[in-house]
Amino acid sequence: MAGSFEIGTVRCQPGTLATGYIESVYLRDASRVRIPLIVLHGIEPGPVLWAGSTVHGNEIPGCEVIRRVTREVLDPKRLRGTLVASLVQHPLAYLDSSRLTLQDGVDINRIFPGDPKGGLTQRFAYDLFHQGISRADVVLDIHSNAPGAVCFNIVRTGGSGPQWDGQWALAEAFGISIAVSPVGEAGLTGGTLHDAVLVTGKPALTIELSGAHFWEEPSVRAGVTGVLNVIRHLKMIDGAIEPQTQVQVIPGRLANRHFLVCERGGFTRPRVPLGSKVRKGEPVVTLYDLYGNEMETLHSPIDGWVITYRTWGNRTAVSGDTVAFVFGH
Repeated sequence: MAGSFEIGTVRCQPGTLATGYIESVYLRDASRVRIPLIVLHGIEPGPVLWAGSTVHGNEIPGCEVIRRVTREVLDPKRLRGTLVASLVQHPLAYLDSSRLTLQDGVDINRIFPGDPKGGLTQRFAYDLFHQGISRADVVLDIHSNAPGAVCFNIVRTGGSGPQWDGQWALAEAFGISIAVSPVGEAGLTGGTLHDAVLVTGKPALTIELSGAHFWEEPSVRAGVTGVLNVIRHLKMIDGAIEPQTQVQVIPGRLANRHFLVCERGGFTRPRVPLGSKVRKGEPVVTLYDLYGNEMETLHSPIDGWVITYRTWGNRTAVSGDTVAFVFGH
């Protein structure tokens, strides 16, 4: 039988569920930020899996995925190894429903593994990573894209070793579309949670569901299926990998990734439904001014699929905004 498992304030006995938190930085009222944890500790030995959501505070579908997996589906008495789950990995950004830390304007997912002598977000990232995430053998980091987006996993390329190969196995088990993201490409220059885990020699997977500020039921169901598939892949529970049936799955590896950036601002009008296959040169998004005049139309640079329309709230854009993703093989 496995012994007890301890992390942060959690003390979890074999075959049980326990909750607690990791304490981190101090705020202006001298209170400390607490990172909430749910731990399911199996009776038999096995790997430690970290499943976390909401590193970006406005991306909450993973919260419901983790709640369902930990509180409705898994039985720790039938689990091998340990699942450490955090519904909200970045409570400061979550409280502000913001992608960034309000106090210093930093995107935490560009500065991992953090710095214990740095600014607020750097110190918080250090505590989250070193007190929590580094305890795991495998890491799932659940994000979300705009409403209606095609759900996809991100697999990093640019390195070699078991942890890099292990990403593919995690992505294939999870079962949604797979996007390939080379380390160091424009806009993805490292410092992500995913990157920091790979540096430690362990596999990780970034998961992009849909819904952002709210969750969409098919996306959440796909997230639950995917997390359970990874747990089955790791032999933490018995059972076969289940196919994804709730969301569109684009076959193959989407290595040809393009972000459509507008020069002009205005209202954005999608020209094709999300998930549509488009041909090179086909119109994807048109922008209009306040008089209804067409200002700019962005066309697909490749044969591929429209993955997301990355506009929020009232579907407007300013110069330099990314308004759509088109991915291809």
